[in-house]
Amino acid sequence: MSRGLKSSGLSAAPTAANQKGSQTPNLQALLRDQSFTTRFLYLAIFPSDSILLVLHPISTSGFTADHSVPASEVASPVPPQTSKPRSRLRRFVGFTSIALIAFTAGLVYQTQKIVSRMMTVTLRTDEETLTAFVPADQFSQEVDEFIRNHPVAVELRENPDFTESRPHLKIPAELRDRHLTAGTLSGPDRIVVPPHVFSEKDGKSLVSIFYLGSAISGHLGIVHGGLLATLLDEGMARCCFPALPNKVGVTANLNIDYRRPAMAESYAVLRAETVKVEGRKAWVEARIETLPKEGEEPAVLVEAKALFIEPKQAAVVTFYSIKPPLAPVQLGSFVTMSKPTKYLLVSFPTSITPSHHRDDALDAVSATVAPENGSVAPFPIPEFKIGTLDALVQQADELAKLETACQVVVSKVSDALKNILEGDEAQISKMKAVNDKPVDQYLRTFTWNKVKYRADKSLGELIDLLQKEAASIDNDIRSKYSQYNQVKTTLATLQRKQTGNLATKSLASVVDPRSVVQNSEYLETHLVAVPAQQVKEFLKTYETVSPMVVPRSATFVASDDEFTLYAVTTFKKHSLEFVHKAREHKWIPREFKYVEGGKEEERREVERVGGDERKLWGETLRLGRTAWSEAVMVWIHVLVLRVFVETVLRYGLPLDFVCTLVRTPGSKQADRAKHNLDEKYSYLAGNAFGRDKKGRVKKDDPSEVHEGGGEYTAYVYYEFELN
Repeated sequence: MSRGLKSSGLSAAPTAANQKGSQTPNLQALLRDQSFTTRFLYLAIFPSDSILLVLHPISTSGFTADHSVPASEVASPVPPQTSKPRSRLRRFVGFTSIALIAFTAGLVYQTQKIVSRMMTVTLRTDEETLTAFVPADQFSQEVDEFIRNHPVAVELRENPDFTESRPHLKIPAELRDRHLTAGTLSGPDRIVVPPHVFSEKDGKSLVSIFYLGSAISGHLGIVHGGLLATLLDEGMARCCFPALPNKVGVTANLNIDYRRPAMAESYAVLRAETVKVEGRKAWVEARIETLPKEGEEPAVLVEAKALFIEPKQAAVVTFYSIKPPLAPVQLGSFVTMSKPTKYLLVSFPTSITPSHHRDDALDAVSATVAPENGSVAPFPIPEFKIGTLDALVQQADELAKLETACQVVVSKVSDALKNILEGDEAQISKMKAVNDKPVDQYLRTFTWNKVKYRADKSLGELIDLLQKEAASIDNDIRSKYSQYNQVKTTLATLQRKQTGNLATKSLASVVDPRSVVQNSEYLETHLVAVPAQQVKEFLKTYETVSPMVVPRSATFVASDDEFTLYAVTTFKKHSLEFVHKAREHKWIPREFKYVEGGKEEERREVERVGGDERKLWGETLRLGRTAWSEAVMVWIHVLVLRVFVETVLRYGLPLDFVCTLVRTPGSKQADRAKHNLDEKYSYLAGNAFGRDKKGRVKKDDPSEVHEGGGEYTAYVYYEFELN
């Protein structure tokens, strides 16, 4: 029974009833017929209905019916007419086109999925990584606390030139398993806790503290040399990358000298220093040494020297790298980003208008920008004392560096507020006021603070004053926020002891002191948290994992959804061996010493630290609000000085200029506003900008017109954001 198929290019062979003299078709012969197979692109047989469908790109005289029939009824095709078969070139082009279309469609679809997934990833800040680690067991918790409270870590934490972080915890959890040191080599008996890393400003030096377990040994009890090389390579890269132009690079050369064996189950310190930077190249020296006890000197285990080179395409790589998104709002599989307000601070000579009047110049700039791209307002700048030309050039460089430092301070304070308020955008916006005004109002009504920064002082004195104030704000917020984070981490640790599973929680309220052998000269009781799925194996093997285990001494203590706690008694002589073997079997030994009233003492400790945390939270929040306001004011005053110095250097004396603030609702409008200004006032740059035959602006090679890392403009131009 035939079924009609009214689709273009889809046909079936005529039935025997419609074709006289036809015979039962031979399908194999049909497929072997070159003149037949070259006319069709696809041959599909659907066994369930015995339907033969043939899709062909060109019409043939032997197939005219626009329907399909059961394959059993297909007759032999009419021999083809003398039509000329398609050339090999046409066939090649046809098949290649189909392949390219299919490949492109698949690539676009898969790329959209990957990009969408990447854009929904939010990376932790340095401060967030300090509280993100959750110990896998009590031993990991003890190691983490030991490193955090060690004098070396405390000294670095108090040094304002260093920033503490745990870079491995910045990697999203779903990607961490694919990372060598953060995933494969991390965990109990390996790199037990994510390293505590202290980085000096501008990539000058780095210190990393970690604990190396027994499962990463080469020879028994000695850490594998390849692991040490990996740690050195990673640590030196983290050290020097901030000193490179685009903050990224690759290892070009690595030389390692092993000084002495690195023993497993021990603490170690990696110290790296960037010794030289030239363009895209950075030379780094580093060493791994033991973490010394108080009063002892560290022993150097391995030393290394390396050369890192930033790829020429680093700017593109950096642009497409995963970065924390700005206030993402996820809608289905897409992510929309909140549009930040961009401000343009521009200065023009009044000669841009025939009248040389400031009001006319302001109107001209406003008309050039166009209302749809942004609003223009006057931005008053006082006339400061001007020194020599050499001094102005030097001060321009100093102000550029100082402005970058101010941006960093504002960003740090903003991150601190975000973490303290746990990302509550409404509350964060309330905290971000400048001199008790909204940011936009402060900028539109800006006046130079003549009380704090007297305009009759020299430019050099004003720069020094602003630099000291920015450094003071940075130190204050860093110290207070570090203090708050330390107490917050301590509180989280204590709370985990109260609410965690049997592998991490405090055992004071769990263990009956009668189940533990106390004050014995020869015997010792070990508390072991056994994963629920390993209980049967534990009961069968615990007596034989090490010598001198008291037979049938395993006593059930408690259980939860993940672990069962047992008390096992051994002779003290073999206690350490039993603990070591227990860890090898993935059982978690718990240290416990019964103390009278220990449960109440722990409760009081949690309450005390909780009170300290709440107090510091309020202090840090108030300081953050004040610091953000002060940091923004310092930044804007530095920008004013930059505009003034650049105006003098560009337009000369006597001073006759107009400074305007352009507020744009987003990046696109800011780009259009700048484009309009470039088109209108390119003549101010002299020969830097030319025009083509149609009168359009024609710029020289961009590599030659960049100045100080920014694009050269024909007028004084600075762009910034405040969110």
